[in-house]
Amino acid sequence: MEDRGITLARAWEAHGDRSGARQSAGVRSRVMLPPEPGPEGSEPGRAPVRRARTVGRRGRPLSLVVAILLFAAFWICSVGTAVWGLAHDRKGGHGGDVAYIVFWTLVFALMVWRLWRGGRVAIAFMSRVGTLIGGLFLVATVAFAVLFATDPPGGSALDFVPYLLPTPVAGGALLTAGLLLRRREVSRWSGS
Repeated sequence: MEDRGITLARAWEAHGDRSGARQSAGVRSRVMLPPEPGPEGSEPGRAPVRRARTVGRRGRPLSLVVAILLFAAFWICSVGTAVWGLAHDRKGGHGGDVAYIVFWTLVFALMVWRLWRGGRVAIAFMSRVGTLIGGLFLVATVAFAVLFATDPPGGSALDFVPYLLPTPVAGGALLTAGLLLRRREVSRWSGS
């Protein structure tokens, strides 16, 4: 029995651990198993890394998909509001305004396409833009609420409340989309 056994220290050396930290006098083992492999990105002996939920064939993170949907919903509502305003304006002659709407819609579509494809610069840019504009919308909502509260009774400020109601929703959507793009799984996915 003595001849067939391998000391634990020699077994660890055979598996690459040359630190000698596991050497123990008189301990013998017949079988030395390699450490069990953990999930991707984790080391043996550590807690497993939680994997992010993915969507589609390329394994896009769910937070990226939700952020793109929030940006797209915001843009569709913004363009719809602008077109509705142009359609109900009695002055006419809005050819230049329509050209601006078409141009910026094309720019936005290209940015969303780069987000979908995993462009690192597009992800960083849209993350900053979303958090900045979303935060500004929320601050503006608070500022206008203060102005409405200080308006004298019978003033005209209350006529603008329906136009202000979508602002906190839009600000919250943009802020959420910007913060979702800053998550670790999005940066890990775009780097691959």
